[in-house]
Amino acid sequence: MGLETLDEPRRNFLKSMDTIDVAACPGSGKTTLVVAKLAILARHWKSRMQGICVLSHTNAAREEIEKRLGGTEVGQRLLRFPHYIDTIHGFTGRFLASPWLRSKGIALQAIDDDLTHKARRRKLTDGEHFGAKTAFEVKHKSLHSLRVRSADFDHPLGEEDIGFAPHTATYKSVVKSLSGAAKAGYFCFDEVFVLGHALLDQEPAVGGALRLRFPCVLIDEMQDTQPDQAGILQRVFPHDDPDVRVIRVGDPNQEIFEKKTPLSDPFPDPKRQLEIASSFRFDQAIASIANPFAYVPITNGLKGLRAEGESSTIPNTIIVFPDKDATGVLDEFGKLVLKHLPADIREKGVFAVGAVHRLENFKPKQYPKALEHYWPSYRSDTTKTSFKPRTFAEGAHIARRYAMKEPTANSAVELLASCLINLGELAFPRSLVQMRGRHQAAVHEKFAIKPEAFAQYRECLQQMLFVPSEITQQDWVNVIAPKLMVLAAALYDSEGVAAELLGRQYLAYEPAPVATEAGETGGSLVNTYRFQDVSAGVDIRMSSIHSEKGKTHAATIILETFRSSHFIQKLMPYLEGKKAAAKRPQETAKKDMMLMYVGMTRPSHMLCLAIRQSSLGEGAAGEKRRVALEKAGWSILELAASAPTP
Repeated sequence: MGLETLDEPRRNFLKSMDTIDVAACPGSGKTTLVVAKLAILARHWKSRMQGICVLSHTNAAREEIEKRLGGTEVGQRLLRFPHYIDTIHGFTGRFLASPWLRSKGIALQAIDDDLTHKARRRKLTDGEHFGAKTAFEVKHKSLHSLRVRSADFDHPLGEEDIGFAPHTATYKSVVKSLSGAAKAGYFCFDEVFVLGHALLDQEPAVGGALRLRFPCVLIDEMQDTQPDQAGILQRVFPHDDPDVRVIRVGDPNQEIFEKKTPLSDPFPDPKRQLEIASSFRFDQAIASIANPFAYVPITNGLKGLRAEGESSTIPNTIIVFPDKDATGVLDEFGKLVLKHLPADIREKGVFAVGAVHRLENFKPKQYPKALEHYWPSYRSDTTKTSFKPRTFAEGAHIARRYAMKEPTANSAVELLASCLINLGELAFPRSLVQMRGRHQAAVHEKFAIKPEAFAQYRECLQQMLFVPSEITQQDWVNVIAPKLMVLAAALYDSEGVAAELLGRQYLAYEPAPVATEAGETGGSLVNTYRFQDVSAGVDIRMSSIHSEKGKTHAATIILETFRSSHFIQKLMPYLEGKKAAAKRPQETAKKDMMLMYVGMTRPSHMLCLAIRQSSLGEGAAGEKRRVALEKAGWSILELAASAPTP
């Protein structure tokens, strides 16, 4: 499995047969250890009716475990009955919510936010919907934020105060839409927990039955577990039940997703805690810099196991920029990367990350507030999994990169199909045609009865994806865009109907991004800054710290941003290694420290920060701070203010 040398803590985790909480630092090989432990258990598992239950916070974590297990013969057993691998949401839906709904005679249609919002909309007349929507907007709220709080669907809001009294038309409309959609089997993702608790309340024996079915439970990314998820886990798999082994794995220092209330059963439990505090990702230089930001102190400190070798000459650098001008930072970072990191190491990815990536309600004294202040072309909307290209041309450029990078054209064609559907909706909003399911399949189904359109659609795909050079403005405007509009009309049965302005605007040309490689999402291509020196260049991917959690970079720069105060400036005492910073930090510093810790533990080879000149200080105070930072392991690089343009 490629496990590095097994030290005592890792060995103890693999050998443990008890309920245990594992606090594993970034880059410690946590997923590999989890998969190895599961494979060892599977090899010795005798029962054909009882199994191991593996739960994770996200689909990505679940898929990673499934992929790694699938690569070993013994691991493949865990992908089949009686074992079960899923997210906490998936487990609750399957074993608790679905049975409860069936017991009430309700057929589950979907656990999906978008489909549920549409189902709720269908339960109201136009007048009722418009009235409720307007009333909520006046209070700066959204109907989409409403959730079913009670399993009594005649009173779906339970005791929740939504700001409107029960006798008002707005309240009645809300109840009608939530109640109607719930009785029809439509629910938002986080509503499965309401249904899960309903079954456990109605049938107390269900928890015991599930513990009998799954005597061993492993929960990954435990620090990200939300209170509603933890509430179900605690009822079904209590941490102190002697008949079930609960293995919880995570890193308490990477708890960067907001929790409205603390967990009733905090992680890690000091009585059952095992620490894995050494990282294969980075060397001791980065470990020493990151260690003061561990909000939950690490016994004996964070250790970097990556051999220093070449990296001992790589400087971890603080780039100091003029207070009013952050635009030179990315170029300076690009120069450092090209100077110190060979091309093969750079392939792991070079990133610029910030605690705040969305620019909202900006006031001049907050500069730089968000990533946009370092590069005006940065777009915060692209980090969402629901990212949609701003224009069809942007979608075409991203799809080309997908087709070049991936073994099949599947995701490229799916993206272009979604752009075509979007074009049709914008250009022909009065059409009654509704596209359902996966985009490419829906387009195929529609064009199956329009062979001419289907032939033209395939021709368009060829012109956008499989020609050797980038799409030129001339080709787009004169050839491709007119064909796409004809196809959108055919898709929406609107041949001969004039296209609306929004549709025509969506077809506007825009040039291809200068970056050369797409990441996991199309959005990462759009948000890639290209630094080009005379002889070489580097793509710097820009992102929020939240988006990069769990990933490894070759080099990372954490950019100063503004969250109620300047993020890095607030943490300067920890950077300098001051004695005051060694005390237990206040709760108010928790989120900032954890964000900094997550950001600092991404890179394998080079870590940089970007701070304002005023954070470093002037004169004697500035010199004293510079000495302290250099002593803590930083190189300091100050950018001169650019000359004003005449």
